[in-house]
Amino acid sequence: MNKYLETIRDKIKTNKRKLIKRASIVVAIIAGLGIAAFATVYSIAKSNINYTVEEAKAIVLQSVQGEIVRVNKRLDLDTFSFEYEFKIKDKNNMLIKADVNSSLGVITDLDSYYD
Repeated sequence: MNKYLETIRDKIKTNKRKLIKRASIVVAIIAGLGIAAFATVYSIAKSNINYTVEEAKAIVLQSVQGEIVRVNKRLDLDTFSFEYEFKIKDKNNMLIKADVNSSLGVITDLDSYYD
């Protein structure tokens, strides 16, 4: 009986090692594909930049009067383009958020934080 149990334990250990190896390989492949996909999207978005941050600032300040206090650049995965997010303090000291598409040069979102 003991010999039978030892044989089963050895088979479990052997199968466990194989399973861990296979799982590691699958995880590595998935991670590699994810990195490659992100790099492709990033490259496409970077090639679609038609408006710089300075040009986007000018576009925003034509529509919203105030002082720009923060600028963020983020990748929009829906459109494969970058968006510039501006936080603007207006004359009433209220914060306004405006997003500008770097490819089209248009304001895609305008949020005012007035009550």
